[in-house]
Amino acid sequence: MSSTRNVACFAAVGLALMTAGCGSSGSGTTPGTNSTGGHADRTPAQSRGIKGENPAAEAAGTAHLSGADCKALATLAEHQTGIALKRRSTPKPPLSRCRLSGPGASVNVYLDAGFAANQRYHNRIEETVQFNGENPAGLPQPVPHVGEKAAYNSDASWIPSLRSLLAVRGNRWLTVTISVAGRGDRRLRDQAAVLARAGFKLSAGG
Repeated sequence: MSSTRNVACFAAVGLALMTAGCGSSGSGTTPGTNSTGGHADRTPAQSRGIKGENPAAEAAGTAHLSGADCKALATLAEHQTGIALKRRSTPKPPLSRCRLSGPGASVNVYLDAGFAANQRYHNRIEETVQFNGENPAGLPQPVPHVGEKAAYNSDASWIPSLRSLLAVRGNRWLTVTISVAGRGDRRLRDQAAVLARAGFKLSAGG
């Protein structure tokens, strides 16, 4: 009888040990909690826009073309064209504008400091190339000393068919569209480059 009691006793002890082992994990925590029983911190992954925009690094800025900036650009454009120009300023960021017009001349300067302006500039250039493979006049042509320093001067592009110069510095995308009666493509491009450099300089302070 004593041996029977011993076997029963050992069996009971073994069952108790198995039950204790199944009721716990190696770390003593459950999913979603930390060692103190609180919920573990979860940092959401930083998502990008559908075309690669980075919300953290490319937030909209306050850079803009003020009324005084537009006046300065008008003076410069009048010197270039020899034409008295009327100006119309829309200085509110993130998309500010300076519109100049006169007999046979139209000059528009746009500054985009909105969300992901830099990325959107590059997307625009890439799309323009894709859609103008058989239209040389619609292809972007790199322009030096206007945008940021970049390989192949890719941060500034003249598009002849649009008479537009697009350039980017940081998160500022500046576009100059120019039309002057009797002026050829190369001369318009050079004048647009001068205006673009001035626009970047004037808006640098935000």
